[in-house]
Amino acid sequence: MVHLALILHAHLPFVRHPEHEHFLEEDWFFEAITESYIPLLRMMQRLLDDAVPFKLTMSLTPTLCAMLQDELLRERYVRHLNLQIDLTSREQKRNRNHPQLRELADFYYELFSGNRRFFVDEWKCDLLSVFRELRDTGALEIVASAATHGLLPIVQQQSTQAAHAQVLIGRDVFIDLFDAAPAGF
Repeated sequence: MVHLALILHAHLPFVRHPEHEHFLEEDWFFEAITESYIPLLRMMQRLLDDAVPFKLTMSLTPTLCAMLQDELLRERYVRHLNLQIDLTSREQKRNRNHPQLRELADFYYELFSGNRRFFVDEWKCDLLSVFRELRDTGALEIVASAATHGLLPIVQQQSTQAAHAQVLIGRDVFIDLFDAAPAGF
């Protein structure tokens, strides 16, 4: 018998630049939140609310978790959403006589406004707590990942100790974040 497991893998390299008011790589993080993590969390919550049984496994890397917990990045994400809402509001007005462009502006206005409502009002800027809640339902299994997302076979070739440290740190971060040992890696 053959078994196949599809596991969603959530990772971004660590980016945080307090010395700059705006930094391009932080935008990538904000786009991932807007276009991947919030829609995924909302979809899983809707499935639970509708009593649709599902099982999903995903990994969350320590670098991504660190950014999701970071107060500066959370504040900057809210600022990013506010700027996008303002821009799309202006685009709605500018394109009031162009139905297709107005429809596109309406779509993005709703996207950013909805994400802000979920992120700020419902989830209190804490996506990891939403992942934890979903894990606690049993519908979502979260597995651990190496500390810095290094490709372990290559790290192993360079240094056995470094590869071992990657695994141990990844496990320890998981335990700190989720109050349990990971069921997978």
